[in-house]
Amino acid sequence: MILLITTFDPARIPRLPQVVGHYRALGVQRFLLSLQTEPGLPGAEARRHRARFEAALSEAGLSEAFFLEAGFTGMAVRRHHDALQRDHAGPEDWIVWCDSDELQVYPESLVRMAELAKADGVDFLRGALIDRLAADGGLPPFDPRTPLWETFPRTVFLSPAIGGGERHKVAFARSDVRISGGNHFAIDAASLRTWTTWVQVHHFKWDAEVLARLRFRLAPAFREQCPWWVESQRMLDYFESHGLRFDPADLQELHLQTAELLTIEGF
Repeated sequence: MILLITTFDPARIPRLPQVVGHYRALGVQRFLLSLQTEPGLPGAEARRHRARFEAALSEAGLSEAFFLEAGFTGMAVRRHHDALQRDHAGPEDWIVWCDSDELQVYPESLVRMAELAKADGVDFLRGALIDRLAADGGLPPFDPRTPLWETFPRTVFLSPAIGGGERHKVAFARSDVRISGGNHFAIDAASLRTWTTWVQVHHFKWDAEVLARLRFRLAPAFREQCPWWVESQRMLDYFESHGLRFDPADLQELHLQTAELLTIEGF
């Protein structure tokens, strides 16, 4: 069976139908989707978020709902995902690992990709993070009536000087492969096999809500646990000095065939 594990925060619930529709078309057969909420929320607010999440799942034809009440850190989400993997994935299953703002593309269905990987003795597939931007480089609001691909038509690699974050991902893996925080690397990768090519992981982060997300990661509680908060500070400084949009000089445009696996030298 092909599983998918990811966690949404309340602000990303409106994206859930598009995310599920995309991965269902690729062949995901079971979705293990969670809602993360901050501890200490008033009860009525927490219940409202849960109801919205369950309604979105129902709209997407899903009934399983999982919940994580914890401060948003990569470590808390990783522990939660490890538990879902342990409790729900069978020995013959394969898992799509993605964030709620990522849409992966493949040249074949996921069932076929798993068959090809198993035949080749491959344990997991790596992904390359590709940022999707609005046509004008701005930060548009999310519109649930418009496909993400249309709202963010540009495909780019951000300059390391502004992007800063890790662009390697684990996209698709056997159910017994353990994954690091942020789905960036396979644990014990030296004993595992992968292909030299990379899955396209399209990253739909840069919308109107990103500024609030970046500011959240500058709060003392987040900074104490996550030393990579400096990346958020760097991005906020960048946007404030560039009129809340990307400078074309900082963008490396990519011209992609729709679903090819990428060969990226030196990545």
